Amino acid sequence: MDAFAAEEDDLLMSPLGSPDDRSLPLFAYGSLKPGELAFGLIGPLVSRHVQASASGAIRLRDGLPLFDPSAAELAARGSLLFFDAGKADEAWQIVADFEPSTQYKWVTTDAMSEDGVPIKANVLAGVKLNRGVSGDAVLEWSARHDPVLGEGLAEVRRLVMEAVPQGVEAQPDSPDFWRLFFRLQASYLLLWSVVERYTALRYGPALGPGNRVGRLGEDPEFQAALKTVGARPGSVVDSRNPTNRVNLGPDGIGGARYYYAVRSNLSHRGKGAFRDARLVLRAIVGLHDAMLELLGQHVSIPEGSVPGEVRLRILLPPDALA
Repeated sequence: MDAFAAEEDDLLMSPLGSPDDRSLPLFAYGSLKPGELAFGLIGPLVSRHVQASASGAIRLRDGLPLFDPSAAELAARGSLLFFDAGKADEAWQIVADFEPSTQYKWVTTDAMSEDGVPIKANVLAGVKLNRGVSGDAVLEWSARHDPVLGEGLAEVRRLVMEAVPQGVEAQPDSPDFWRLFFRLQASYLLLWSVVERYTALRYGPALGPGNRVGRLGEDPEFQAALKTVGARPGSVVDSRNPTNRVNLGPDGIGGARYYYAVRSNLSHRGKGAFRDARLVLRAIVGLHDAMLELLGQHVSIPEGSVPGEVRLRILLPPDALA
């Protein structure tokens, strides 16, 4: 088991389980619907899908979309997913493992397909919608509108460019140096908020943070993104056990654990040397650019730009430490 996953008490809640009538389609309105971050988990088991609406609205709790069937005067938009008969059990199990029972419960709804055909469907309704729900109800949800993924990632970019527009230059230990260092640290922790939101929407909020980091590290798409953006290989010492080193390879393997270890070191160690500032900047650059690559189809980037033009890679000198 991954070291980070072993530290998590994941899935302490009771299993969500499958709906009573598994012959019905799923009305998907969140991260499992086509075009969203997690559809790839279930897409191969879907025989067909159609756009549809269902009586109710969508509310948000900690970034998670929750279907509220009590708002019957409204019509939430999503997709009906139909599963191959021989793959239905596997599909429902994926959905059950993806969503936590602390947030969702199964109900049936009368959906309406885009061509006006009424279809009864299973849907995951939010539980305890009078607690912790913020903002107004919406009729449609997409990761594209998530402020952490969009504005959060852009703010990381702005903070870093303001703090070190020329990269981290050699300088003596001074108040100015530590102001720079702590601004980088704050930027990196904000970047990890983006990563955590992405992994919750990509692999499922039912998993704890440690297991989601493990899934990210094993994800071929994340490894490929690290290679595409030229993330620098490196090695850091585990601050809790200095006999252990965590490595990021040139093929992207070990990336999630490496960047998480940098974050853990920031949280647990005291003053570091000038080398630490460059380490943090390299971690920000590699992880930011990889996340931008992964989210390129789901977040807004400056008008007229493409992801490659807003990467932070320009802040690293060719001879940056590995």
